[in-house]
Amino acid sequence: MLNPFLAARAVFRPSRPDLIVDSRVRSLQVARAWAGIVVTLAVAVLYKAAAPQELAMDRFNDAWINVLILTCALPLVVGAFVVAARPPNRGVFARRIRHPLIAVGAMFASMFMFVLAAVPELSGLREALGPVVLIPGGMVLFLWVLPFAVYGIVLSLTHVFRTADIHEVVPPLVSVSASWVMALVNVFTDAYKGVPGVVAMALLLGAPLTVSVLAYYELRRMRRLHGITVRNTLLR
Repeated sequence: MLNPFLAARAVFRPSRPDLIVDSRVRSLQVARAWAGIVVTLAVAVLYKAAAPQELAMDRFNDAWINVLILTCALPLVVGAFVVAARPPNRGVFARRIRHPLIAVGAMFASMFMFVLAAVPELSGLREALGPVVLIPGGMVLFLWVLPFAVYGIVLSLTHVFRTADIHEVVPPLVSVSASWVMALVNVFTDAYKGVPGVVAMALLLGAPLTVSVLAYYELRRMRRLHGITVRNTLLR
């Protein structure tokens, strides 16, 4: 627990004992996450001409928005998945929800600490605590909580808040739903303002289409290599 990166792995990576791990799919998921970072930074450099600090902050904000949308999609998809399953699988899946819930709680708790440290309404409290508390607290915040939160965001997006601990078919279902919701949010917020139309359309549809293709590939490999499908998982 003294190492924030090891702590983030323990909290945000799936760890079910009988979990099926496909190394090829895992590599594609990591590649997709980094490709998204590179493309977003490239677009910002070419069309937004922002300073390096602003680029880093914009990318962090984008990742955090993705986490928020993923958090919104997660209970809907997981809830529908559990309800659709027949006994005894329904009870098994319901009991496994605690691991994704712990991951979500840990993420929001870590981000809430930054809110407490920066919100203007609590400036009086921070002054009352004085440097005796604020200095060590600030060191913990930036040396432990910050790397835990940043690495946690990357792991949460890659492993979909460790929903594979519920079942292997859940992460692709949640990720596809969240990616298309994110695309709709980008449309209504005009996220690619100032970017040429063709490029903006490619960026808008590129992420959800890529996630959908990867999800299809993942589900297809599970069916072909392990005989696992959404239908037989739900006992339908």
